[in-house]
Amino acid sequence: MTQERDGEFSIEDQARLLALEALRDPTTRAAAMRWCNEDPERRAAFDKAEAALTRLDPAARRIRARQRLLKVAIAASVAGLIAVGASLGLKKNEGNSTQHHDIAGGTNTTPDTPLVLTTQRGEVRDVTLADGSVVMLDTNSRLLVWMRPDRRDLELDHGRVHFIVAHDRSRPFTVVADGGATTALGTVFDVERRSRCEMKVVLFEGQVTVSPPCATQRLYLTANKQYLKPGERMRYLPSIAQGTSIVPDRAPKNEGQWVTGVKSYEDEAIGSILAEVNLYSSVQLIAATPEVASMRVSADLHIRNPETVAKHLARSLGLTVEIQGTDRIVLKK
Repeated sequence: MTQERDGEFSIEDQARLLALEALRDPTTRAAAMRWCNEDPERRAAFDKAEAALTRLDPAARRIRARQRLLKVAIAASVAGLIAVGASLGLKKNEGNSTQHHDIAGGTNTTPDTPLVLTTQRGEVRDVTLADGSVVMLDTNSRLLVWMRPDRRDLELDHGRVHFIVAHDRSRPFTVVADGGATTALGTVFDVERRSRCEMKVVLFEGQVTVSPPCATQRLYLTANKQYLKPGERMRYLPSIAQGTSIVPDRAPKNEGQWVTGVKSYEDEAIGSILAEVNLYSSVQLIAATPEVASMRVSADLHIRNPETVAKHLARSLGLTVEIQGTDRIVLKK
């Protein structure tokens, strides 16, 4: 099937056709994945096509997650995404991300014993919790979960997690990071914590209350509690975590796209893009000079595949790619 298409259609056309087939008939997804694994550009094209066809934003993920929860074979409904081996002569297995879905079995053994969920660098993981909520851990993340009779308590030790919360008004769902708390009843949101007293919350659907991290006085924490609306975010930095009260701002359109693996950048600095891509791989993308780092680009990029990102940026901006050792890709002007 793909051989016939190879002679007639571009990679983008083939990716759209395969994505459409996989959307209509999930049993064809395995064949699509084999096609993707033959070339990093095929993988990027397929992910982009699939995102466009299914409108892969966090709200869509919520709908699909709820559909999966209604099926007995939920674990089989999510296919693993395996990034291809380095095509630029780098480490064969490192730098590629995987995505898989798990179901958290049972409940905690005691109220004080948490379920510990982790991901390694380059790994993205979906987990369905005992209450039906779905959490998606980004690369290098650690989440602790306590499912109690009267509440659901979670603590983000580090990283970023996407939450699709099962509605249960009698059991508040609270995510804590450095003492800052995000509480929801049934909603879709992200919490990110990369360093101490640095927390970001992005709300996609529903409503949450957010209190600042590293607040030493309970009165201050209560007074600075904020309500977020869909499309808003709160950003706390160590320098302002206990300073002047901050207000929500509008979240960029691409804020939740990390869950798909393909992110749309609009007039973004190269340095910012490389910093995000480098979270997913031991193969690091480096801007050779501050001038290169400050160059700006608009592009749809597979952020979990540094080789593909390097090739795209080089082609778009007239840069050259230099391989240094087994773990560095340098972009030069």
